[in-house]
Amino acid sequence: MLPKLYLEINNKESIKNMLEDYCDFILCSPSNNTEEYGFYAKEKLTILATDGSGGVYSVIKDMNEEKSPIVYVSSEGQAGKIANSFNELLSLIIYYPFWLDILKFSGNGDINRMMEVIPSLEKERIEYIPNYIKIQKEIGDSLGIIKSEKSIEDLREFVLEKPSFTVYSTEDNNPSETLVGL
Repeated sequence: MLPKLYLEINNKESIKNMLEDYCDFILCSPSNNTEEYGFYAKEKLTILATDGSGGVYSVIKDMNEEKSPIVYVSSEGQAGKIANSFNELLSLIIYYPFWLDILKFSGNGDINRMMEVIPSLEKERIEYIPNYIKIQKEIGDSLGIIKSEKSIEDLREFVLEKPSFTVYSTEDNNPSETLVGL
């Protein structure tokens, strides 16, 4: 069973398009075929969405999918939990669509550095998309998702904790690296 909000977004073409255009979150037909993305895992993952760089957002299939952790696997083979639920994922990608950049600039998960880079990343986003804040609010309001700095604190905790799962490359069967310091 897929998260209710995921199904709701699939029925709201305008919101689905805004998530794609402004948050780099591209909903796809749910798939268990992780190998087509160059990885596999012992856990059964359901791929829910992709991003423009080839990364995938997945939910662990055999858990309660409303409250199941969200796993991100980058196109470069890094992987990790990034949210406790689909709703938490939406809060992260709507209000911090540059979350991967936050991780890149944070070094090894330094929370102070993470919080310091947010204003410059937001400014850059607004320069590129002048009506970004309005669009962000529209998406959030439409889905009942609010902005929370806790999203960044949680992201930090998730990427620093010992992974509870590992994905493997289909090319060489090597285990994934963590998302810290992408």
